[in-house]
Amino acid sequence: MTNSFMSNRRDALKGLLAISAAGALAACKASGEAGDASKPKVLSGGPKLTTAEMALVAALAQTIIPKTETAGAVEAGVPAVIQTLFTEWGDDNYRNYWRAGLNGLEQHFLQAGGQNFAKMVPSQQANLLGKYDAKAYAEAGFDDFYKNMKSTIATAYYMSEPGATEELAYEPVPGEFKGCVPLSDQPKTWAT
Repeated sequence: MTNSFMSNRRDALKGLLAISAAGALAACKASGEAGDASKPKVLSGGPKLTTAEMALVAALAQTIIPKTETAGAVEAGVPAVIQTLFTEWGDDNYRNYWRAGLNGLEQHFLQAGGQNFAKMVPSQQANLLGKYDAKAYAEAGFDDFYKNMKSTIATAYYMSEPGATEELAYEPVPGEFKGCVPLSDQPKTWAT
């Protein structure tokens, strides 16, 4: 059990590092480049996810975190973050892992739904992905890529501005500042 916990913790830390790296890369802009700094930009001509792969990523992200009264994953820029991770952060092994994983998902959905996942209606996407998700988490080792991808989507979403400020409770400065307060007004301090 300890090895499993440590492995999951390492994977979570790697995911957070990857998302942080993508955010840092998105903030880097060439001098004089105009544009919105909140949207990640692909800074080099490195390998990119194809249009079909990006359509699948966007459809999966939007199905996992749909738009409600708050922005969904697509509106929060999650597919662009994944593209930046793929292009700027990942090595060839990472890129091969993502390509193979996305291809495996697409083949499954083609077989199960008869068409590309991105072309399905949202209710069909939700139904098929719900079944796949339940199986992935019920059967150990069924599809580790899917679980990693879902974690990356969630992490990228909650690190985005809409995810952090609209979906989650956000308080830039917790509590109010009281500069000079009589000591008698303060409760006892904690022993531990």
